[in-house]
Amino acid sequence: MSTQIDAKPKPRPRGPAKRPSKGVKWNNAVGGADEQYQLKKQAVIAEASRTFGRHGYKNVSLDEIAASLNVTKPALYYYFKNKQELIYECHELSMRLGDQVLKDAIASETTGYDRITTFIKNYISLLTDEMGAPAILHDFSAMTAADQRKITARRRKFDLELRQVFEEGVRDGSIAPCDAKLAVFWFMGAVGGISQWFHAEGRLRGDEVADIFIGLLAHGIRPAAPGKAGARANKPGST
Repeated sequence: MSTQIDAKPKPRPRGPAKRPSKGVKWNNAVGGADEQYQLKKQAVIAEASRTFGRHGYKNVSLDEIAASLNVTKPALYYYFKNKQELIYECHELSMRLGDQVLKDAIASETTGYDRITTFIKNYISLLTDEMGAPAILHDFSAMTAADQRKITARRRKFDLELRQVFEEGVRDGSIAPCDAKLAVFWFMGAVGGISQWFHAEGRLRGDEVADIFIGLLAHGIRPAAPGKAGARANKPGST
């Protein structure tokens, strides 16, 4: 998933993370009772995420989500007590996607750089395709205090895992020495900001946005070529 900055072509990341079934249709759920329950619940969360992303959670009612799934509003209450709980599940879904994508990237790649760029590529694609890059992910106020604490703890744990991958990249030489904490804050802040401006009908697809982001990131974290570091340091006016 990476935009390359060196002359030698590099293979694209292997095997994107498995995606939840996009737009699971309510009446097409199969399997046993528990599997049907989970599939239908996933369908509600995915549709709510996309709808919140398009219109804002304050402007979307459970009636509208039910209508988009061609079910009754009471049917939704079997899965969620209220819109507040559904909003929490949207945050939880984004965290599950992130956890799985990072796990897959670590398993499929061998260097810190490849793991980070594979993660970014697949996470942005999932965030934009599956959830419609919902702006709701920036608003914790719509959740209960207890749910806010749970999501905050999840995000902190995830942040630490990303930092560890980044630090491993510094040690294996695929990432230039840098402050891993600030680097993760920077690129995850950029990824998180996608929901503020991304539109599925816009000029770029989610995977194209990911490639551009990786290109921008790569120029900042790739080690300098031999001889260039010293030249840069001795450049007039440099500190």
